[in-house]
Amino acid sequence: MGRRLFFTLVLVLLAGAMSGCERHGPVEVPVPTIPSFSTIQESVFNLNCALSGCHLGSSAPLGLDLSEGKAYNNLVNVPSGELPQLRRVAPGKPDSSYLVWKIEGRPGIQGQRMPRGRDPLPQEAISLIRRWIDAGAPQN
Repeated sequence: MGRRLFFTLVLVLLAGAMSGCERHGPVEVPVPTIPSFSTIQESVFNLNCALSGCHLGSSAPLGLDLSEGKAYNNLVNVPSGELPQLRRVAPGKPDSSYLVWKIEGRPGIQGQRMPRGRDPLPQEAISLIRRWIDAGAPQN
């Protein structure tokens, strides 16, 4: 069973990388319930954000590379490039974190709701991110 899940995830990632950022909805993968950065990286950013044409590499919009090994330092306590008065992630304050604003599509955001041109993230993924931020946004 583990091998099948691994190959399914690899195929999903390859399909996402080949199809571009705006051509498909979010990847339907069960979202873990543990609010840790590593689970968010694996189940949300790697599958929905850190893709070619999106938040990956030196061409990522506003320098927001969400790839593994870079995402945390580009998010936590970093001023938003669109609304610098807000942090991308303000530890302990999900309602003051611009990342939450963007994935929830709140009024007042600049540009579009994320992920751009795709269906919104599942509520379980948004709740996981909110709980991680509320817990102080630890790097684990």
